[in-house]
Amino acid sequence: MKCEIIRDLLPSYVDGLTSRESDRAIEEHLKDCRECRAYLDEMKQEVQKPEMTEANKKAIRPFKKVKRIIWKAVGLTVLICALIFGGLSYYYGKSWNVKSGDVNLSKEYVGKIVTIKFAPKDKNIRLYAETESGDTNVITVRASRINPLNKSNHRNAYCGYTFIDEETVLTPEGKAEQISEDDVLRIEYGDKTEELSLKEMAEEACREKLASSEDVEMTYNKMENGMVSIDFQPKLMGLTLTAEKKGEYEIEIIEHYDDTGNLPDNRGVSCGYTFTDGNTILGADGEEIKLTGQEVLTVKYRDKTEEISIKKLAEENAQ
Repeated sequence: MKCEIIRDLLPSYVDGLTSRESDRAIEEHLKDCRECRAYLDEMKQEVQKPEMTEANKKAIRPFKKVKRIIWKAVGLTVLICALIFGGLSYYYGKSWNVKSGDVNLSKEYVGKIVTIKFAPKDKNIRLYAETESGDTNVITVRASRINPLNKSNHRNAYCGYTFIDEETVLTPEGKAEQISEDDVLRIEYGDKTEELSLKEMAEEACREKLASSEDVEMTYNKMENGMVSIDFQPKLMGLTLTAEKKGEYEIEIIEHYDDTGNLPDNRGVSCGYTFTDGNTILGADGEEIKLTGQEVLTVKYRDKTEEISIKKLAEENAQ
């Protein structure tokens, strides 16, 4: 350590205000430095009387006390923060088997894929669906609290099945597996166990179903021969549409999913009317039918029913 630094520290050293490590560094330096020893001796000769030194020590004693209080307060604050953080981590990290009454269960069918959703009724918790080891048909629904400092939109839990037909399901490894009337999905809640029949889900998934209007694009196509075609095209890959006629002016749009990749070139469906003028159409037998203005084509989807005025189609065709 340089002599200049040592000499700057010597007044505090003489008054006993330096730390132990500073005392050791000063004393080591004084052993080898004659000039600094002489400087220290000269300082001691000029030092204040013992009673003045003692008075100075008494004057700084309150500041040392304040320093100790500050360090104690800092330590206590750190301890309290650690306890709070640990308590919150335990509180929000803890999970439990949720009770069935605290969960809304629903099934969504998209083609032959069935998705089972578990939604918490309490907006402050999130759910997990844990699969039992070695048995994917047994799941436990667990819950944990949502940390307000780390909110997530993923509050729901899901599990799903893909059926090939009413007798076959795909395993998570992609293998086809036969199912029987006894095969069930067992759902473990905190208060009870619920069972869902895989056979019933397979039958529902493989049953022809009405398409959702959101998955269908409807357009009009006017032809030179006076025919107006109403076209329904699927918006989703793997989806094919057909139309089932339920009456003279009523059709249902049916969806078909095919995950094999063997899809037809035209995956949509059309229906149309041939108009001879703004008030007349040709029936299926070729006979002219006069319109009264009350005729309405009813198109049924899964989520809604849409009505199209035949008279309006005729008027637009005549323009």
